[in-house]
Amino acid sequence: MVRIFYSLDMARAVRRLPLPVKNLQMDIVGLPNTLAIRVYEEDIMQYNETKRMEIMEYLVTVQKLIESYGVPCLIDGVRYDPNNPRKVR
Repeated sequence: MVRIFYSLDMARAVRRLPLPVKNLQMDIVGLPNTLAIRVYEEDIMQYNETKRMEIMEYLVTVQKLIESYGVPCLIDGVRYDPNNPRKVR
């Protein structure tokens, strides 16, 4: 198992990308052998279909940017359960 790190250079490059919507919550987390772009369902579903597509295109762009550093990366969606305020995987 190889520990993958999110570098300062990667973070700067991601921050230079224009956000598709204001206040998009997105975390980049280290998993064994990869990084994950973690997004939350309730943050995306509040927008109309056009904006949701823009968000998904942005996430794919971020994924490709991170992968351009030679780091495997995936998009990790966390669904929302209204009966349980905790975010569940």
